[in-house]
Amino acid sequence: MADTQTVDITQQVTSQIPITSPSQKNPKRVAAGKAGAEKKRQAREEQNKKLAEADDIIAKERLRKAEEEAKKAEAAVVDPPVEMEAPVATPVAESQTLTTTQWLSIASIIVSLAAIYYKREEIKGTIAKIKLAKAPAPVALNEPVLTVPKKKGIRSMD
Repeated sequence: MADTQTVDITQQVTSQIPITSPSQKNPKRVAAGKAGAEKKRQAREEQNKKLAEADDIIAKERLRKAEEEAKKAEAAVVDPPVEMEAPVATPVAESQTLTTTQWLSIASIIVSLAAIYYKREEIKGTIAKIKLAKAPAPVALNEPVLTVPKKKGIRSMD
């Protein structure tokens, strides 16, 4: 039997020059990288401190509001409200300012009306043409109909 062995055709190219020394790192670059990492670490720590301070402030504000609500609730329980005639409720006057969307709607309506006003002459002319087309044309009697004799040969592309 034939011996079937697979032979690896691809060969790896290796350098014939022996490596005598490992590649040296640039000490200035290494120092710059360490300095940059240290600055990032300090900035991160500073940011974490500021976040902790902000959380403390928020917690104190919530506590203060809760204490105020508790005092109001306590005052409401201690002093029952005296029944008085309720004043006539006047509706709160809302501000009369319009939103951007409302202003744009008003502007589009005005532009539409202006366009119709500007084109009214064109509209009148179109309506007049339609009326003329519907009206029967006066027929002239006893008028000879003139026809041009057709040319024989090559016709024009008109």
